[in-house]
Amino acid sequence: MRVPEVGSGNFDIAKGASNPTGSGATVTYSVGVEGGLPMPTAVVARIVDRVLADPRGWTAVDGRAVQRVDSGATIQVRLATPETVDSLCAPLDTGGRLSCRVGESVVLNAWRWVHGADSYGDDLKAYRSYMVNHEFGHALGYAHEDCGSPGELAPVVVQQTKGLDGCRANPWPAVTHA
Repeated sequence: MRVPEVGSGNFDIAKGASNPTGSGATVTYSVGVEGGLPMPTAVVARIVDRVLADPRGWTAVDGRAVQRVDSGATIQVRLATPETVDSLCAPLDTGGRLSCRVGESVVLNAWRWVHGADSYGDDLKAYRSYMVNHEFGHALGYAHEDCGSPGELAPVVVQQTKGLDGCRANPWPAVTHA
């Protein structure tokens, strides 16, 4: 699938709401896909919903519930072209290939969504789970961490797209041993 470097700058927001998952105070999120990308918004929303509802995800470690809504969300998850990511993430240097969290926006790079990263090899499903969990974790207030010891699973807030520093790839915040 070809990902354009430049999109419309406008986002199609997924309609409807997901069921709340987890317990505690509810964090709402919306999912939007930039115009010009070949990914259907409903499909991207289902993937994000699946990741955030997974029992290995943030609801298992953060004490909050999550729910997708189509308006008034606390966190806005956006899948965007590389140029739009660079613009939205500035002054962070995403170099057209990284994702970020800025304010209440989780900005996912569509090029990475399609191509993944070396640290995940051909496992695009796991890499997408990592992308969502890593940036959503920042929106929940979690900072970057370093790899613990060689051979251990990387904490999800390690910058795994850039490398693993001896750790093993891990897309889940609640999974610390395998």
